[in-house]
This record gives sequence, C-alpha cells and structure tokens, in this order.
Amino acid sequence: MFTYLKQHPDLFVSVLKEPHFFGTDLTCQPHTVRDPEVYGRFFEDAAEGQLCGEGSVWYLLSKKAATEIREVCPGAKILVMLREPTAMIQSLHALYLRTGNEELEDLEEAVAAEDERRQGRRIPTTAYFPEGLLYTEVASYTEKVRRYLETFGDNVRIVLFDDFVADAPAVYRETASFLGVDPGFVPNWDLGAATMAMRMDVLRQMRKLPPELRRALRGSGKRHLGKGQQMRREFRAELRQRLAADVDSLSQLIGRDLGRWSD
Repeated sequence: MFTYLKQHPDLFVSVLKEPHFFGTDLTCQPHTVRDPEVYGRFFEDAAEGQLCGEGSVWYLLSKKAATEIREVCPGAKILVMLREPTAMIQSLHALYLRTGNEELEDLEEAVAAEDERRQGRRIPTTAYFPEGLLYTEVASYTEKVRRYLETFGDNVRIVLFDDFVADAPAVYRETASFLGVDPGFVPNWDLGAATMAMRMDVLRQMRKLPPELRRALRGSGKRHLGKGQQMRREFRAELRQRLAADVDSLSQLIGRDLGRWSD
C-alpha cells in the first residue's frame, strides 16, 4: 500500500517510511526520528496542495501516538491495515530473525517466552525493539484500533490485508477517496517495478538531506542469519483460540465479520 500510495501525484510520502516520530512511550528503533526539525525536513519538498504522510506501523502499538498526532495535526487521516493475527505473528517473527531483534529461531519457543520477556528476561542482546517480541500482545488489535477511533473518529480507515490482496485496485480507490485525493489515479501495479521506481525516488530525496542524516538512514547493515519457519497447524489453531476473544471484539468494533480469523 505504501508503495502504491507513494506514486499518487496528490500525495507526498516521507523519504523514510517509518520515522516513528510519534509514540514516545516506545523504544527508539535504529531509524527513529524524534527531532521535530529533522522530521519536518522529510516533507519539505512537498508541492502546494499535496497531502503529506508516512507509514510508521508501530504507532498502532503505542498508547501515546494517537494523542501526540492529534496535538500536532487534529485533522490527520489515519490508515490502519490489519493482517490475520497468526499470519502476522509468523511474518513478524521471520522479520525479527532477519534483522536481529529476535534470536529464538523456534516460533513456538519465542511465543512461549513472552511472560519472561515482559519481566525483562530472555531479551536478545541484539534486540532493538523489545516491545515487538510480545507477539500475541502485538496481534491483539481491538484496544489499539479503539484508541484511534476514539481519537480521530471518521478520520480512521481500517483496511483488512485480505481485502487488499484479493482486490488491490478497489481497496486503493477506496483509500484514495478516504484521503480526499483523486481515486481515478492508477499506480503501477507491478510491485517489482514500482518498488524499484520508489527506490530511485528515495535516492533522489536522500541526496537533498544533510550528510549526517543520510548516514543515519543507511543504518548499520547488521543482520542475523536466522530464518523464519512455517507454523504448525496445531499451533496456529492454539493461537487462534487464544486470540479469539479479541478477534470477536474487533469484529464488533469495526463492523466486519472476522470469523475466518478464528476458524
């Protein structure tokens, strides 16, 4: 979605997808930007009339981000994309193994370690975002979504990842209408080509940033060699049962039947 929205001529999207400027209750990640002046520079090339945005996913987890955003921009449009919880957990675990935030290669062991990790134990020495290691807590969406609905009301749009996969053009048009930009614009749906074009655009934007900021955005490049794993069917069923009450509450909150997430 970020790649497709970045192509829209009525939108100006931050050179850094996830600056995490808001959400001051969360651990600063390697690319977190908390300096208001630096954050503002990500949008200084926006043309007159363009809607500015960025895609920091952990604003959803934060208990402070919603009110912090409202204080700066009370009319902000909030786009939330939710993925079926067990698929999200599996994907997040694989990502963290690649980036060094996780060291437990067995997914079931990683989920079982949550209680100890809440007490500050079994946190990898390479971890840069320990909050993200509480997988089932991250996958419990209801209260997180409720925070934004209570803060921004109709300025919140919930998108289900399943819907986006099934019909990306339709979801894109609906999202453009929600944002108040031209819903008739058609992005390059070839994700590989679109991603390459976005990278070239990012490189052009980065050349305008000061050298010290460019160095910070490049990061350390360190990676862990762990690999994600497929989730056993029995464990997926166990997780779905564990998260079923939250899924049911979310269904009622957003007015969508999410029964398939608990089947």
